[in-house]
Amino acid sequence: MQTSNFFAELSQAIQHTEDSHVSRLVLGWHASYILSADGRAGVGFVPDSMKEPHTARAVHTSALLSSTLKELAGLYVSPFPQEFAAASAACSVLVPFVRHGGLPLDHVMTCARGDRVAVLGYERDLLPFMREWGWRVAVFDDRAAGRQGCFEQEEFSRGVREAEWVWLSPEAIRDRWLLSTQNILREKKGCFLQGPGIPAMPEAFSRLGVTHLVVPLGDDSPRLESHISAGGSTWLCDALTWRVFSGYD
Repeated sequence: MQTSNFFAELSQAIQHTEDSHVSRLVLGWHASYILSADGRAGVGFVPDSMKEPHTARAVHTSALLSSTLKELAGLYVSPFPQEFAAASAACSVLVPFVRHGGLPLDHVMTCARGDRVAVLGYERDLLPFMREWGWRVAVFDDRAAGRQGCFEQEEFSRGVREAEWVWLSPEAIRDRWLLSTQNILREKKGCFLQGPGIPAMPEAFSRLGVTHLVVPLGDDSPRLESHISAGGSTWLCDALTWRVFSGYD
């Protein structure tokens, strides 16, 4: 599946959804939040500001706030942090996962127990979970290089070849890594793509080599918005429940 085809498939899925104006848009430290005029809400992915300084222009921000959900979702192809954060939240609204679908996180993660897992990106709040699952984790992120089990990001391709499993954040979509490595991923036992901000397109991601989509779901919008506005992590938010969807759920 070519990169352009993936985004074309996403665009087609969005075309068949109901559009709405945006009432609120929050870009927190770790996640984004969007509330549409018709009451739908979603959570998106905010790229790490420690890796890429975040900047914003008044005109640019004004354009985002005056956009509809579909207009924002069209920015999912953007490499710019502010646009991708807004777009991923919009995609989670327009192409949502079934609220009570998938499987509980802890029920699925034992599948890689004892195996080597190459993780792209250092997330302090996530690593304790991975250790509890019994994974042999190697993290590839320049910020954490030198710590135990952490290596420079440029070594990730080597790490993937040596690992049985792969764990990716939405950065792998934004920087196009995921969209050019399906042959490598197919050789693995499996690949996890972690949200938030991932559209519910399991089959499309499966064709890219992703076997499991790990996404946060929640109903309590006011509590969720407050958590994200305060810079909270989606891994430590009691208004969210993490669920796992396989390639053909």
